[in-house]
Amino acid sequence: MTGRRAVANRIVENIISSIELITDPWIDSSIYDFFHQHEAVLEFSYEVIENKYIIDVSLRRTELHEIKEHFMAFVTAMQYSYFTFYSRRANDHIISYRLISGGSDMKGFYCEVNYTHV
Repeated sequence: MTGRRAVANRIVENIISSIELITDPWIDSSIYDFFHQHEAVLEFSYEVIENKYIIDVSLRRTELHEIKEHFMAFVTAMQYSYFTFYSRRANDHIISYRLISGGSDMKGFYCEVNYTHV
């Protein structure tokens, strides 16, 4: 693991341990609506594991620029007003974003969004 990746992992874990991770119908429906209605999405699925949303996505176009643009639109649609943090990691086949956003009550949500790319 590179030094930067290790730092990003520690930051993510520190934030997660500092907030109450929540799931609720608004988050579920917002995730479903965003990916279902976005014309760039070829297919997607998501599940909740230990109060964390794990989303797998295939876009019609898999260039890095398209994936970044799509993820930023997702952040805009989902983020809470108090804080938002995300990190990215990639390998030859998957670009994975980790998004954490929360309110001043220190309740928030975590999404791992995995984009298939070639």
